[in-house]
Amino acid sequence: MGNNQSPMNFELIFNKSQSPALLLDHSLTIVWCNEAYEEVVGFARETLVGLGVFEAFPVANETQRLPLLHSLQRTLDTKQPDLITQLHYDLPDRSAVASIYWQVLNTPILNAQGEVEYILNQPTNVTDLVNLQASAGDGFSHSLGMNLPILESSKTALQILAKERSRVNELFHQAPGFICILQGPQHTFELANQAYLNLIGREHIIGKTVAEVMPEIVSQGFVELLDQVFSTGEAYLGKAVPIQLQRGEEQEAEFVYIDFVYQPMFDSQNQVTGIFVQGYDVTESHLLTQQIRYEALHDPLTGLFNRREMNNYSEFLEATEGTHAVLYLDLDHFKIVNDRCGHKAGDELLSQLAQCMDAISHNGRLARVGGDEFVVLLQACLPITAVKVAEEFLQVIHQYTFVWEGNKYSVGASIGVAFFGGDTGYSYSQALAAADSACFLAKDKGRGRIQIADPTDSDVSQQSHDMDWVNRLKNAMRDDRIVLFGQQIVALDAPDQMLHKEVLSRLVNEGGEIVAPGAFIIAAERYGLIERLDRHILRKVFARLNDPTSAKCRLFVNVSGITLSNPSFVDYIDELLAAYPNVDTSQLCLEVTETAAVTNIQRTAAMMNKIRERGIEFALDDFGSGVATFSYLDKLPIRFVKIDGEFIQNVKDNPVSQAIVSSIQHIAQVMGLTTIAERIEEPELLEHLHSLGISLGQGYDIHRPEPL
Repeated sequence: MGNNQSPMNFELIFNKSQSPALLLDHSLTIVWCNEAYEEVVGFARETLVGLGVFEAFPVANETQRLPLLHSLQRTLDTKQPDLITQLHYDLPDRSAVASIYWQVLNTPILNAQGEVEYILNQPTNVTDLVNLQASAGDGFSHSLGMNLPILESSKTALQILAKERSRVNELFHQAPGFICILQGPQHTFELANQAYLNLIGREHIIGKTVAEVMPEIVSQGFVELLDQVFSTGEAYLGKAVPIQLQRGEEQEAEFVYIDFVYQPMFDSQNQVTGIFVQGYDVTESHLLTQQIRYEALHDPLTGLFNRREMNNYSEFLEATEGTHAVLYLDLDHFKIVNDRCGHKAGDELLSQLAQCMDAISHNGRLARVGGDEFVVLLQACLPITAVKVAEEFLQVIHQYTFVWEGNKYSVGASIGVAFFGGDTGYSYSQALAAADSACFLAKDKGRGRIQIADPTDSDVSQQSHDMDWVNRLKNAMRDDRIVLFGQQIVALDAPDQMLHKEVLSRLVNEGGEIVAPGAFIIAAERYGLIERLDRHILRKVFARLNDPTSAKCRLFVNVSGITLSNPSFVDYIDELLAAYPNVDTSQLCLEVTETAAVTNIQRTAAMMNKIRERGIEFALDDFGSGVATFSYLDKLPIRFVKIDGEFIQNVKDNPVSQAIVSSIQHIAQVMGLTTIAERIEEPELLEHLHSLGISLGQGYDIHRPEPL
């Protein structure tokens, strides 16, 4: 069941690759490029990122722009790579240079839903080859082993031919892609450039057959494929094809990935005489693509699957016959380790425990879906089997001992079990909610146990429990026991100076104890109290801003998507402004999550514009967590972009996280938005984030929430 992978510095590999590469999002906006690309186009990355590709490289002639646009569109539509073998496209600020010709490969990078999220654009400047072919005519073809028309046998003609052949030979061997020519049915090497020799790790191959030079590829089907092209006369195109090569007698065989074409060559009687082979070693870009896909489906801390992948797998299970089980697992006493030893220790505990749980054998998938919450999906599983698997998880967790700085700690777990599909009448989302509720009930019953979500009895118990929280929350709002805490937001270059605060709510129970929002927010969302809670908190914030004795700074207040989507919310804002006339609305900023904002982008934008007319600013919270594109940013009237804490926590050690954070910062800067890094929990992150251009930050390392 193991699915962990060793981390690799894919961003460094991508940046140092000798092949020019440009990363576009699906709106054709430039997200990133490597150093080789900067060199070939003559522009720095900083000037390109955030621009549309045709904005960055404008051309007056539509005949140059349309082939590239159509290729990119085909890549988006077909979700397949698209190759332009010859594109005439002149670069701006190159007026002294004659026409420029390119070979362009556009490769889609799909997200977890199978949709194109990025396009990897790889151009190769073939201007010299095109000009040479135009000037040398069929002489170019002859240099590649084809027929040559009879030239006058004069000394001048021979000198010209020798010069042109010398130029072709030089370009042939310096071509960025690999090229070789195979003659006859045995596929004998007639020509091969240096890139091809570097790829296969051999020299002195001319006159030998493919099978003689590379016996290791015979069993991989490549010789059989050459036979097919030779016998049928039909070309073959391969994309990111894995091939295992033995590059030297002392070296171990290694896998590389290649894009290539086998193109048959014909004589004057239209008979196949050989095969022209051309392609590129795309190992680096392929592995980068695979890593991006991996990151999209896996939890960065533990390497387990994430919630997104579980949603994908659940769709597969819902279309599969049988009754399936979902186990919702929540660690017990994890907060003790986190509070006593710090978040670094907590992360290490989660990583180690994830490896232990991932070693458990079962017919399903394990994912981390929250801080210390995990989900197991079991396909076609009887209740007795699901309980046995849950018991094994409890046993493994109970036997696990965490050692930190010489001290030993133990944790436990509570597990809720529910079923969907088959005759249950439940969908996955319903079963997940039931398992979550059952897990909550297991904790209420004493922790360290399994609770099956049985509709005949435990559903009633669970509903009673949740309704109890609903009643507690209603009473707390009625008795004014919802209190406001604040966490400072500071400039990263001056973290000792507080600029803003985020308002965080806490509930004071009847015993006077402070209860964190995690205990009551879920009940509020599940039972329709979240909008009432949002408005209750906003009224308290307005009262504070209206008080001339309170310290003034901009307050960031979270509002749910449900609250923001209610047309009467503007009226409620006006009611508060009338009740508290001394409020300076410039000191208020409403936070809305990325997911809530893009659910109905037009309606959300309209509502936000109305509120902004009152002088209230907006911040887009948890940006990056919902795979929304940058194109949404210019559709929403926001001033601040709060970068999701998962990316911030991994920004130093995970190249993909750093690339995403840098891209968000670049786009925000272009649009005149201020970026805020969330969940800064390590002091060394301050300088690193500031070096990336992030303006503001908040987190436990900067300031722990305290009463306003």
